[in-house]
Parts: sequence; C-alpha cells; structure tokens
Amino acid sequence: MEEDSKIDTLENLEPIQEESGMGSISINNEVVAEIVAMAAREVPGVVSLASGSIKDDIAGLFGSKRDGTSSVTIREAEDGSYHIGLKLILTFGVQLAKVAQSVQEAVRERVENMTNKEVSKVNVIVDGIRREEKKSEESEQE
Repeated sequence: MEEDSKIDTLENLEPIQEESGMGSISINNEVVAEIVAMAAREVPGVVSLASGSIKDDIAGLFGSKRDGTSSVTIREAEDGSYHIGLKLILTFGVQLAKVAQSVQEAVRERVENMTNKEVSKVNVIVDGIRREEKKSEESEQE
C-alpha cells in the first residue's frame, strides 16, 4: 500500500489505463513529447521543431542531447485528454496553415494510437520559416 502512494507522487507520470488486479500503466510526459516531435517531423513542409529556450540552445553548444522535445508542451485536461502545444520551423514557400493543420492531424493520430488516450487540442505555433537545407546543399554542389 505504501508503494502505491509513492507511485502516485512521481512527477511526469500520467496513468493512462488501470486494470483490476494488474495495476496501472503510466507513460512519462517526455515520452509523449518524443512521439509528438517525431510525428511533426514526418509531415512534409516541417523543417524542424523550434528550439525551446536559450537554456536548450546553450546545452546544444556543449554537446547535450537536443531532440526538440523542449518545444513541445503536454498538459492533461480535467477530462483526462491531452492538450498539446508545439513550436515549428516550416519550409519557406509552403502554405503555413495547411502544413500546421497536417501536423495537428498527424500528432493527434499518432499520440492517440500509441497511448490509447484522447488528444483534445493540438496547438501549433509557426515560430519561423527556413529554406530546405537539401536544396541549398544541391546548389552548392553544382
């Protein structure tokens, strides 16, 4: 019984499913943020996730892991669903609203499928635009 109370107080753990007699399953919010980041990067027109903060930028200079999840926020609503926010850098020339909507759909689908938990909001902030690096590398080679 004492062990159960310790589990409930751990930070960043969100119980998503309880089964009688077997205990609970918890998913760390950082794992959900990684799912969000991966789903967003797979959408055509997304260059990258925006850096989360100056702290993350400095950490990157010293070789710390920078996976983009710091620009993703995960909150659990009162009804138990996820509210997700993310900042993106998109490709110059794309229709920003269409790409952002595609990201919303991809993130919602991927998170719901992988966590079995509803996503009620996906807020996308377009934090910048950039030319695709592949095109600039090809032009340098020519």
